[in-house]
This record gives sequence, C-alpha cells and structure tokens, in this order.
Amino acid sequence: MKLSKETLSLVKNFSGISSNLLLKQGNTLNTISAQKNVMASTTVSESFPQEFGIYDLNEFLGALTLFEDPELDFQDKYVNIKDGTNSIKFFASDPSVLVAPTKEITFPDPEVEFKLSEKVLSMIQRTASVLRSSDVSIVGDGSKVSVVVGDKKNATANSYEVEVGTTDKSFKVNMKVENLKMLPGDYTVSVSTKKISRFKSSKGDLVYYVAIEADSTFE
Repeated sequence: MKLSKETLSLVKNFSGISSNLLLKQGNTLNTISAQKNVMASTTVSESFPQEFGIYDLNEFLGALTLFEDPELDFQDKYVNIKDGTNSIKFFASDPSVLVAPTKEITFPDPEVEFKLSEKVLSMIQRTASVLRSSDVSIVGDGSKVSVVVGDKKNATANSYEVEVGTTDKSFKVNMKVENLKMLPGDYTVSVSTKKISRFKSSKGDLVYYVAIEADSTFE
C-alpha cells in the first residue's frame, strides 16, 4: 500500500502531538500526547491491514522520505518500506510500550461554541511566537467571544486579541498555546465546563480534543 499526501500530512501533524503512533486495522488514525492533554482522531482513505505500533514516528517518517515513491508491505512484526529494489525493514513496537488512546472521547454538551478561521488560527500561533506568549484565553464578556494571546498572569504584558463570536455568558477559558497543534484550516471550537475543548475541522472528520487549564472560570 501507499500513503496519500493527505495521510502523510496528517501523520506528520500527529508526530507533533506524540512520538508514538499505534496504527489500528482499518482506516482510523488517532493519537494522544504523553501528558494526555491533547488527542486527535480522523479517518483516512487507506485501510491498514493490521495493528502496527510505531515507537519513533519521526524515524518512521524519515525512512519514508528516503524513497521517491515508497510502498508499505506490512508483515507480522515489521513493515517493508520499499521502492524498486531498495527497501527498509522497519520493526513494529509492542503496543504496551506506546502512548496511545485507549477509548473514544464522548464530548459533553458545550457551553461555548464559535467558528475559528484558518487565518485567525495562524495569527494566534504566529503572535504567540512573536510575543513569546505561552497562554491563549477564550474570553466571554456577556456579549462577545474573544481570543486573547498573552501572559494570563500579567495584565501589562503585550497581548493580541481578536473577536470570534457572540455569547450571553461570562467565562475565561485558558489553554497553552503549545497544545494548539492543529493542521491549518477552519474549525468549529466547542468548550465544556468539564475542562475539555474540541476543535472540529470543517473538512472531513478530523477532530482535536484539548484540555483546558484548571484556572479557567465560568460564571
């Protein structure tokens, strides 16, 4: 089998969440960070023939880049990555040593929901880097929803703010910028008082779940 450009892009994105990846039989890909605070799930066009554990996902991706048009031939304990007469035997890891999701998330009814465009998501990530900010807050003031990038503990720190929706509630939902590991795109963002948020892509069924910080407040 060969991996499409879209699937390779997803796998590369998942490598930013976890260095492990447990391929399941079928066409579902999912991952979870070592801290269990970011999870992502999607379906792909390929169907994997068996369960296959990858301990070092970046090493696996690096092996694929060594070939112009790699093909994957899965065996019981390894996969042959080959192109013509060249091949690499890449061995599977035991699932017990991998950090992988053990169950699907049942997302509760959200108290907050808004659209987040690809342009705004990019600005959040870029301004966080420029301003050296580690925090991002979703703030509701009873009329509008804003996203604020800055230092949540320092009111005089440089910050970026953008209005993203309307609300009749007051809240401040805090997250770490480093947990916003989404592929570029438009998302519907849902937030629950159960300390979890969901970023659902406007294309396909790609979804990210991001834990919100304990100091978040809902009035």
